[in-house]
Amino acid sequence: MTSEIKVNTIKKNSGSSITVGESGNSIVNNALNVTPQGTSSNPITFTVTVAAKTSADNNVYHGAGSSNAYYINGIEAPSFFIEGNESGSYEYYYKFDQSDASNASGGGHPLRFYLDAGRTQIFSTNVTTNGTPGQAGAYTQIKVGSYTPNVLYYQCTNHAFMGNKLINPATKTLNLSGAAITLPTGTGNADQVIKVASTSNGISTLTFGSSVTFPTIGSINPSVIENSQTAVTITGTNFQSIPFVDAINSSTGAIITADSVSFTSATTIVATFTISVDGTYFIRVENNDGLSVRSGSALLTVSDAPAWTTSAGSLGSIESGGSISFTVAATNATSYAITSGALPGGGSLNTSTGAITGTESGSTATTTYNFTITATDAQAQTAARAFSITVNHGIQNSMRFDP
Repeated sequence: MTSEIKVNTIKKNSGSSITVGESGNSIVNNALNVTPQGTSSNPITFTVTVAAKTSADNNVYHGAGSSNAYYINGIEAPSFFIEGNESGSYEYYYKFDQSDASNASGGGHPLRFYLDAGRTQIFSTNVTTNGTPGQAGAYTQIKVGSYTPNVLYYQCTNHAFMGNKLINPATKTLNLSGAAITLPTGTGNADQVIKVASTSNGISTLTFGSSVTFPTIGSINPSVIENSQTAVTITGTNFQSIPFVDAINSSTGAIITADSVSFTSATTIVATFTISVDGTYFIRVENNDGLSVRSGSALLTVSDAPAWTTSAGSLGSIESGGSISFTVAATNATSYAITSGALPGGGSLNTSTGAITGTESGSTATTTYNFTITATDAQAQTAARAFSITVNHGIQNSMRFDP
């Protein structure tokens, strides 16, 4: 199990002794007010030596980088919990004494602080060094405060993975995998943005900027379109000329950028889409200032309208009083309806299947019945087609007399 060292600076009104307690693999130093520790003149001091790594149980970096490790007060590569209060008057000093001769082995082991274990970004704010490792008076010292990231790594400048972490819980500076940010002071106001005020030593300091106004989306028209290029009117608020508009597939997350966008007003824009994949889509609008909004629901449906597979015109003919049996069909259709004209007497349309059936009745002469059937899909898209059926009348039960 990797060791850790916890260092707490405690102030009292009286007393002059320093109590060092040990619990498991943790060492706790309590510094008293009469003999204050953690100051520039009396820093909390650790003795650094260098020796071989022992096992993965004792060292998180065993088998990586150097075969040696830093030993802090005799503990192999411990992690540290250190404190620096957010108030400037409670900044604490920690000194890593590298006077021991083992620090000079293998070309020297200068201890420094980094934002990442791989040593790509050094941290040097309020870090001081002195002397040559392995010689008397050699040390590296750090003053910890609110500007110190919550996680640092102490490592050798010449050899990889000899150290471990320094964890600073009392800070507003966050180390995010090698990129550190210092959070702004206070809570800010509604709709304020956070921006970078300055960047130094690998740390970006954030501050609250001006209040901002985000766009909103209320509705779109039409809400159902086909795969062909179609203009969609988007109604909302706070649109700027000219925003970017995307359709986002609610199932796959695929993003389709509008072919073009026209700005009508701060409350109305028109986006033209060509979307080849059927489905439902969220609408996203981004103004030129980078502020954006995505619709709370998938407002846009892309679906092919019904397409007739039955040719227009005559479906055929039947005899008077005969059986009626025809079928019309359209792809994607979920229902059919006669929207003009009429079927022959006795005939009816199955609104689900498109079947026209029955027994003809009522005609007295050969008649062509013209009618229009409208197919509708699940998205209420429609397609109409004109058809006809002819009822023939012949001479029935006739007799012929020859003179």
